[in-house]
Amino acid sequence: MFLIYVLTLSIFPGFLIEDTGAHKLGTWYALVLIAMYNVGDLIGRYIPLIELLKLESRKLTTVAILCRFLLVPAFYFTAKYGDQGWMIMLTSFLGLSNGYLTVCVMTSAPKGYKGPEQNALGNLLVLFLLGGIFAGVTLDWLWLIGKGW
Repeated sequence: MFLIYVLTLSIFPGFLIEDTGAHKLGTWYALVLIAMYNVGDLIGRYIPLIELLKLESRKLTTVAILCRFLLVPAFYFTAKYGDQGWMIMLTSFLGLSNGYLTVCVMTSAPKGYKGPEQNALGNLLVLFLLGGIFAGVTLDWLWLIGKGW
């Protein structure tokens, strides 16, 4: 949970708002990016309802979460050299993977434990979720520092 939200909130929304540049969409570009992230997040939260697409293996979930860190250089180089279509696609994928992995972790982590242990694990998941939110928002400032602010 911590790694999911550290990555998501270190990119979204600060980096997307600050590094939008000049595009054909003009002032609507930031709004389109935010809307596409939220649509992707919503869709990603409902994908695990399909049993074939639900990721229940803890190893595969960990690999998927760590592979998301490849999005950091992808966003950097897309902002520097790419077009707005690529940035919209990356933002949609960030939202989709955020929603999907959040639901997969929250639903599959407590499996295999008894009632009191599940309760304690749920409390730990929420603690790491809040820690990831705080760390991600703090790391979001690194994009601004990198720009020379």
